[in-house]
Amino acid sequence: MSTELELKFALPEAFLPQLISLLPSLGQIQSQDSAGLLNAYFDTADRWFRRHDMGLRSRKKRGQFEQTLKLAGTQLGALQQRPEYNLPCSDVTPQLAAFDAAIWPANTDIVSLQAGLTELFRTDFHRHSWQLQCPDGSLVELVYDSGEVRSADKSEAIAELELEFISGDARQLFVLSRQLLAALPLRSGFLSKAARGYLLAAGKTPELPSYNGDSLAGRLTALQQAEACYRRTQSVTALSTAQTLLQQLSDTLLQQQQAAAAEVALTLAQQLMQQPEVFDLPDYNLLLLHLTQQLFVAGATSHAS
Repeated sequence: MSTELELKFALPEAFLPQLISLLPSLGQIQSQDSAGLLNAYFDTADRWFRRHDMGLRSRKKRGQFEQTLKLAGTQLGALQQRPEYNLPCSDVTPQLAAFDAAIWPANTDIVSLQAGLTELFRTDFHRHSWQLQCPDGSLVELVYDSGEVRSADKSEAIAELELEFISGDARQLFVLSRQLLAALPLRSGFLSKAARGYLLAAGKTPELPSYNGDSLAGRLTALQQAEACYRRTQSVTALSTAQTLLQQLSDTLLQQQQAAAAEVALTLAQQLMQQPEVFDLPDYNLLLLHLTQQLFVAGATSHAS
């Protein structure tokens, strides 16, 4: 088993050459690769894997198949952390019996699950990847994917940058992200390729958030969900919800004695209804990154203690 820890961003493909030219200034490139990846996602008719917050995928790269089972994880802003199991397989259809029996929920009928598998969607893309050694010695893998999510006759473009922690100090993910945000029009990622595929297969759009609590993590997630909903629907309600959440985040940050961040959140909230492009501004995406890092560090500290 391995555990992914990565930050996701949207980045138009037109900026790929600029990204490539920027990398040597961020650290020492240890290795790089470029390859096409064909990915098929599977579930059952009653969405057993989705209901258990699990993802099942097969991938073909350079003629070799690999199957991946992702378990329930956590998401803070653009930061995603999920345990996953990767095994070689003989063809596109995963073989569930190959995975360790201990990873399945109690009383799972593997034979029945296998018989009910159906391919829901594909995410086929070209991946450029670089392993970067940061000045402090930490290793981070940067990958840029361009292609499409496809289900039946429906498709959406993929154009995203991921920063995945390999070793060293995980906070370097945030250092690198700030350096990249200063030079490129990155947008904080919220919906994974798989999440977009499930929506496409079901013919749905992201739902408006229903969160009514006052935690920083809950409000951050709700804000990004409202943003994702607005980007798909152009809903004024989604925009108004995002504005309210930014105002609430400003109040929370003031209570935490983070006056500068609170002012940024309030200014963005005031601009949002007249200027929806606020979602694309560096200040907005830097605020999301700041909140994500704060929550990540708090979580890491609590686990350590």
